[in-house]
Amino acid sequence: MSTTTDPQESPLTVLGAGPAGLATGFYARKQGLDVRLFEAADAVGGNARTLQMGPFRYDTGAHRFHDKNDAVTADVQALLGDDLRRVDAPSQICWRGRRIDFPLAPYDLLQKLSPSLLAQIAWEQLSIPRVSKDAEHFEEMALQSYGPTLARHFLLNYTEKLWGADATTLSPRVAGDRLEGLDLKTFLLEAFGGPTQKARHLDGSFYYPKHGYGQIAEATADAIGRDRIRTGARITRLSHDDREIRQVTVNDDARVGVDSIVSTLPLTRVLHLLDPPPPEAVRSVAESMRFRHLRLVVLGLDRPRLTANASLYFPERSVPFTRLYEPKNRSPHMAPDDQTVIVLERPCHPHTEAWEQSDDTLRNSAVDLLATQGFIEGDGDVVAVDHRALPFAYPILEVGAHDKANRLKAYLDHFNNLHLLGRSARFTYTHVHNLYARARRLTERIAPRAESVA
Repeated sequence: MSTTTDPQESPLTVLGAGPAGLATGFYARKQGLDVRLFEAADAVGGNARTLQMGPFRYDTGAHRFHDKNDAVTADVQALLGDDLRRVDAPSQICWRGRRIDFPLAPYDLLQKLSPSLLAQIAWEQLSIPRVSKDAEHFEEMALQSYGPTLARHFLLNYTEKLWGADATTLSPRVAGDRLEGLDLKTFLLEAFGGPTQKARHLDGSFYYPKHGYGQIAEATADAIGRDRIRTGARITRLSHDDREIRQVTVNDDARVGVDSIVSTLPLTRVLHLLDPPPPEAVRSVAESMRFRHLRLVVLGLDRPRLTANASLYFPERSVPFTRLYEPKNRSPHMAPDDQTVIVLERPCHPHTEAWEQSDDTLRNSAVDLLATQGFIEGDGDVVAVDHRALPFAYPILEVGAHDKANRLKAYLDHFNNLHLLGRSARFTYTHVHNLYARARRLTERIAPRAESVA
């Protein structure tokens, strides 16, 4: 094993160079801190990368940059300049041969659902109680938000497919902000005001980089300095003295001394890496927490466009995929003028048939779905194929997971130089603009400690 390095060579060590790690490195440099990042993959970006397939470009996720924090938006605009562009591309649900706007829009439902179904929905909107802040699980929250008819047709099946769990076992937190703002006032405004009377929560406008979402990661890495980022560097041990993390081991070989350390690794992974290991009770909690993996099928198609949508959702259980996104609808530079590229997502649990099935089987399922939906006539339209596996794509926010995560974070809090940042690290659902804002606040707190040590 190679010799330990002096922690003073870099007062801040960041584990992971996905969005959270890169944001931390970026704002650390703005604070005047030296920083080093260790990333297990061969490239930066984590699950927010843009990849190339011949003339096609696609993202490892249906990512969008939301203009929800003025300071963060300004920072990202400064990084990308004119390459960060505002996009209007709506999403829809594919349901029984129809395309229904998502988030659900009452005016759109009036145009596409039968009178009897609409009558039932309208009655439920008038009679159901408003959303309670103390809903015990996602199903209860969905029923309160939309009523039984909309929830069961469009939300519950989809949610159970996405997370691989019964909706009564999932926390209301899995909804994020998707159910905010839909109340009786919104329903009536849109139902009688027409398509121009869209509520704020239905806004389909967002920012997107010219050359793919991964351009944000690449520009952030350039601002940090590529010499400060080591790829192909898998963390295999976190050595501690019960008060601080003293060393990280990289690739089972190099031991690196650390001062302040920010981990963006999955929360349960951090517990597994600790040496000495945590108490059995802590390990038991960590082992009970689960992540959802993703399989991606990428198809280059010999046609200018497939749809006009940012994403299409498939709530029906008979469809193995949950979502389709078409990168060209975010930026025309993602595919040639006369062709397009689409990505289909299949969520999986590890060690299941869906996770382990062959690429060819998954590809055939994707082509069959497109043909059944009337998008293509068959294999003849497919000119390129790629596959990606994304482990630890989403923390599964089951009922009680929030309390479990807090127990694990409370244990890790007694290491006074260890900080956790990111979706997987804190076991929560969040967006990139939130990660950048939290990274800025975190580095502002770390900077005085680094200066005092120096």
